[in-house]
Amino acid sequence: MGKKSDLRGFGELDEDFVNALIDNPYECPIVIDKKGIIRFMSRFSKSLINLDPENAIGKHISDVIPETHLHEVLEEGRARIGDTLYIAGRQQVISRIPLRNYKDEIIGAVGKGIFNETSKVLDLHKRIEQLNGRILALQEQVNNMKGGAVIVGQSALLQATKESAFQAARTNASVLITGETGTGKEVIAYFIHTCSQRAKEPFIRVNCAAIPPDLFESELFGYEEGAFTGARTKGKPGKFELAKGGTIFLDEIAELPVPMQAKLLRVIQERTVDRLGGTKPVDVDFRLIAATNRNLLDLVKKEAFRMDLYFRINVFQIQTPSLRQIREDIPIISMHLMSLLKEEIGWGPSSIADNAMEALKQYTWPGNVRELRNVLERVMIVSKDNVIHMEDLAVMIRNQGIEKSLPGVVSPDGTLRRKLDDAEKKIILETLQLTKGNKLKAAKILGIHRSSLYERLKRMGYDSQETTVPRKQ
Repeated sequence: MGKKSDLRGFGELDEDFVNALIDNPYECPIVIDKKGIIRFMSRFSKSLINLDPENAIGKHISDVIPETHLHEVLEEGRARIGDTLYIAGRQQVISRIPLRNYKDEIIGAVGKGIFNETSKVLDLHKRIEQLNGRILALQEQVNNMKGGAVIVGQSALLQATKESAFQAARTNASVLITGETGTGKEVIAYFIHTCSQRAKEPFIRVNCAAIPPDLFESELFGYEEGAFTGARTKGKPGKFELAKGGTIFLDEIAELPVPMQAKLLRVIQERTVDRLGGTKPVDVDFRLIAATNRNLLDLVKKEAFRMDLYFRINVFQIQTPSLRQIREDIPIISMHLMSLLKEEIGWGPSSIADNAMEALKQYTWPGNVRELRNVLERVMIVSKDNVIHMEDLAVMIRNQGIEKSLPGVVSPDGTLRRKLDDAEKKIILETLQLTKGNKLKAAKILGIHRSSLYERLKRMGYDSQETTVPRKQ
C-alpha cells in the first residue's frame, strides 16, 4: 500500500493520487525554490517543451528555460496569470505563482500551463466574441423593435397578411417579403420571428443598401485577425454567426452585389460560412427572411439578380399592403403610432379631429406608414393642443383631402385649385429657404416623403435635383 499524505481538508490521500494531482500532462508544472533552482519538473515536460527533467532539476531556471521569467515572481511576490509566452518554439498560455509558507514567506514559485495549444485559446476567443456580439444584437433588438411585433389594423387585406405571417412562422422556410417602401416589411419579419420557435434567439437585421460593397463579406460572414487593413486585432463574427439559432433579416436584398449573391446562395445551401481570412468553415444555424420593394423577377431578367438565389429565398412570399389599400385602418394605425411617439417624445396630442382624420384617409401616402409616422411626429412636436386639428396638418395633406371630399365646389375656371396650388407653392418655397435648399429637411418639416416633394417641385416647374434653393428652369 502506498505512502499516505495528510492534506488539510482532504484527510489522508494516497501518494499516487497526490502525484497525479501535481504531475499531469495538461499543466506540466515546474517548481523552483526561493533561489530559482528547479526542484520539480513534470515528467511530461519532455514531450511538451522538449526538456528532460533529469537534466534540468538542480539547475537555475534562467539557465534552462530563460523565456519563462519564473524567477521574477520571487522578487515581485505576485502571481502572473494567463500570460502568452513562446516556450520551446511554441506559443503557450501559462501562469506563474509564488509559493508561501504558513508565515507568508516566499519559499519558491510554480509555473504551469493553462493552454498548451494556442488553437484552444483562439477557439475560446471566438466563442466569447460570438457571445458578446449576440448580447449587443439582442440589446439593439430590444431598443429598436419596441412594439415592432404588433401588426395593427382590422381590414381584410391586413388580416390576410397577418395570417400568412402566422403560417410562415410555423416553418423554417425562407421568406421573401415584398411591398412598397414604408409598408412595414421589417415589422412583418419581426412578427414572424416572435411567433416562431426561434423567438428566444436573436433577430439580426441587415440593411443591404447601407453596407459599402467592399464590406459586405466581412459584415455578413465575419473575418479573422489580420484579414485586411483596419480589421480588429482579434477578428469579428459575421451577422450569420450572430444569428445562431435565430433569424437573419436581409432588408433590401435587391441591393446585394452579384458576387455576394453567389456566396449567400452557398451559405443558404450548406449552412456554413467562411470568415474572411479564415482557414475552415464555421457552422451556422439561422432562419432567413428577405425583403425588397423592387421586382426581383425583372432584375433576374436583367441578370442583376441570380435566378437560383431568387428561388432559394422565395419559398414563402408575403406582400405587404400599401396604406392606400387599407385606408380604413388609418385611424387605428394613427392612434397606435401616436401612443408610441408620445412615449418617445414625452408629450403631444392624444386624439385627432374628425376632419383631420378624414384628410389623413384621403391622402395618397407615397411613403406609406413611414410617412404617416413622420407626419404625426412633426404634428405632435409642434402641437399645443391635446387634439390634432386640420390646420396642424401639412398643406399637401389638407389640399388633397379638400379636393377629394369637396369635388363639386371647385369652379370650372379652377379658381380654388389655383389658390391651393399658390398656397402650396408658397409654403414649399419658404420651407426650402428655411432649410437652405436641403430637401430632406424640408420634406420632414412639411411632413411628406422626399419623393413627394420632388414630384411637387417638378409640377411647379423647378428642377427637383438641384441641391440649392430651387429656381425656375
